[in-house]
Amino acid sequence: MATDSNLRKLQLTELALMQDFDRMCKKHGLRYYLLGGTLLGAVRHGGFIPWDDDVDLCMPREDYMRFLEIAPAELAGKPGIGLVSVYSDETYRQGMAKITDSSVQVINRSANEDRYEEAWIDIIPMDGFPTGFAAVAHKIRLMFWRVMDCTAEFDYVIDTKRDRGFVGNLMVKAIGLFSKVVRPYGDDFHRVLMNTENCLRRYAYDESPRAINLHAARGFREIFDREWLGEGRPVMFEGVEFVAPANIEAVLTAIYGPDYMTPPPEGERNWHNSEIIVSE
Repeated sequence: MATDSNLRKLQLTELALMQDFDRMCKKHGLRYYLLGGTLLGAVRHGGFIPWDDDVDLCMPREDYMRFLEIAPAELAGKPGIGLVSVYSDETYRQGMAKITDSSVQVINRSANEDRYEEAWIDIIPMDGFPTGFAAVAHKIRLMFWRVMDCTAEFDYVIDTKRDRGFVGNLMVKAIGLFSKVVRPYGDDFHRVLMNTENCLRRYAYDESPRAINLHAARGFREIFDREWLGEGRPVMFEGVEFVAPANIEAVLTAIYGPDYMTPPPEGERNWHNSEIIVSE
C-alpha cells in the first residue's frame, strides 16, 4: 500500500495534470466537470480525499472527442507527459482517456500480475441518456456490453488469488468460469470497447434530458439529469479553481447517497491496492 508521503507526491503530480487539463479546456472552450471522488473530495475535504489516489474528470462527448484531437499538440514538448485513449492505442484497455506523467509510477497489484503504470488522471466521456422505455432498452444494450467487457478483461483486472472469504472466493470462481464459457469476443477487448463506445454515442449529450457517466467506477449509478451538470460552477480543489456540476448536491447524492459528507469508517475506505514509486 502507498506510504503517506508517496501518496501525497502522487496527488500533487495529478494536481499538476489537472491544471494542464483545465488550461487546455479554457483555451479551446471545452466543457468539463469534476465528478466522482474528485468532486466529493473538493466538497468534503477541499481537495483530494486523504486516502484517494486517482482523479475523475468528465466531459460531454462532443467536447471529449475534440479534446482527444487537440491534446497531443498541446502536450507536445512536455517531458514525460502523454495522452492515451482507446482511439489512439488498440492495446489500451479502458473506456476513458488518461493524461499520464512518467515521473511517478504506480504498481497496480489488483490483478493476478502486477502492472507498472504511470501516474494519471482519468478523462471520462459523458453521453446522452433517454427516458421512458427507450431508457430501459438502452440500459439493456449497455449492460450487455459491460458483461462482454468483463468476460474479455477478467484475467487482466481480477486478482483470483486474493482471499475474499468463502462466499467471495466462490463468486470470483463462478464469474471466472462464466467469463471463459460465455465469451463471444474472446479477449478482443478493443472490439468490445469500441462497440461500447458506439452504443453510448447512440444518444447525443446535448439533445438528451439525462447524461450517463458509464465508464466511472459506479457506472449506472452515474445517470444524471443533464440540468444538474448545466454550465458548471467554480469549485476550489487544493487551492485551485476548477469546474463542478451546477447542482453539486444532487450529483453527489445520486452517487453516494444523502450522507456523502460523512467519511466512511477506516476499514471501508477505498484504496486501489497499489504501490507508488516516485522518480528522483
